[in-house]
Amino acid sequence: MRTTTRASRLLALPLVLAALGACAPAASDTDEVIVEGAMSPATTKSPHATPVLVDTDLAPDDLAALALLLRSPDVRVVGISVPMTGQLDCRGLGLLDDFFDAMETEPPPVACGTTERGEEGVPFPYEWGAGALTRSGLPRDDDPDHLQASAMPAARLVARLARRHDGLHVVALGPLTELAAVLRDHPAAYARIAGIHTMQGSVDAESHDDGVAEWNAAADPVPFAQVVAGPVPVTIVPDDPVERGAPDGLAGPVVGGLGRVPEFTSPAYWDLPTAGIFLEPSAAEVVTGTWEVDTTDDRGRLRRTGDGPVAVVTALDGDALDDLYRELFG
Repeated sequence: MRTTTRASRLLALPLVLAALGACAPAASDTDEVIVEGAMSPATTKSPHATPVLVDTDLAPDDLAALALLLRSPDVRVVGISVPMTGQLDCRGLGLLDDFFDAMETEPPPVACGTTERGEEGVPFPYEWGAGALTRSGLPRDDDPDHLQASAMPAARLVARLARRHDGLHVVALGPLTELAAVLRDHPAAYARIAGIHTMQGSVDAESHDDGVAEWNAAADPVPFAQVVAGPVPVTIVPDDPVERGAPDGLAGPVVGGLGRVPEFTSPAYWDLPTAGIFLEPSAAEVVTGTWEVDTTDDRGRLRRTGDGPVAVVTALDGDALDDLYRELFG
């Protein structure tokens, strides 16, 4: 990835990183002080809250997005799936355990991906996952992990939740490996998913690396293409419209520290607006159509090929998203 994107927070890291204790307060670009400690209690859930499964590779911006969904009164997170093709796989469950401890929230069922990367995929550099694990900005706990993953594979959990919950939505923040596995192995359950919001790909932005238009997509590009061509409505947040820098509305304990450790700062929070426009669709401008995904040369590059239902975000209302973040994180 080019140094103006996720790689820039990792290039200075050594291959072996020491685990952090509690995160020291850090200042944002606006000199906002990040407060340590647990967040205030979340708002009571609406009886009509939308069931959501979060598919995540546990990077810091993923966790900020997960926190936003957990704190929304209009969303009930009913499951988490972790593909084995992202920055972190289920070896990061200790990080997820620390996250829920800091949120003072009981985790929903968590399932580990078992589907291997396709031959066209490009693995994330090892150092990136190590940095995401040890320099997240979360207070870390040295106790043995006590968050236990479900015994069933991620694709099966997604299929079970789709059968159980009418109107299940998926917010996908990493490679789409497991969603494509559900499409392939559980097609009837997949067809029950109401919609997918995902951070993937690039339309016109500079490629992140040679052969990599955007890393979430490039890590397993064929599943991305399969989901885009599948029967479930898809909204894609590509790299293009996401502003660099930490959002002004990202403040407060737990979420304020995610991706803000001085040795591991995130140049952008791609996944947070993906969750944000799921909650506030009016904060995004989209172009709908049928879209082709490059799976071999510039992996994750999107090209519109005609009229169709897939929505690709072309612009984001940063002020509206910051207002949403302040409302839910304040």
